[in-house]
Amino acid sequence: MTLSIQKRSVLPALVLICVLGAVSAAVAQTSPEPQASTPSAQSEVEGATTGLGTSHRFGTSADATDHCPGTIIVWSSGPNLIYQLPGSGDYGKGSGFYACKDEADAAGFSAANN
Repeated sequence: MTLSIQKRSVLPALVLICVLGAVSAAVAQTSPEPQASTPSAQSEVEGATTGLGTSHRFGTSADATDHCPGTIIVWSSGPNLIYQLPGSGDYGKGSGFYACKDEADAAGFSAANN
């Protein structure tokens, strides 16, 4: 009789373990993605190495202005986290991108010393 009671106890325990495992897996899959306080910080969450992801780098000054009207548009080229301000001799030259100054600053970029 003891063996029969043990068998009856094992089945509900196994069912409970399976249900708890399924619930924890479902919770893990539906957890919201981390959110950041700025667009540049969100780009970092999404994998950008500098925080200024490709969705915040523009091929033309006009595209950058459309993205962030009313702010200064900067030019950056190269991996050094330096940008050129409008009016500088290197602004818009070479291969690079336009960006919103506020977003570039938040991503760790800084103005060139020229």
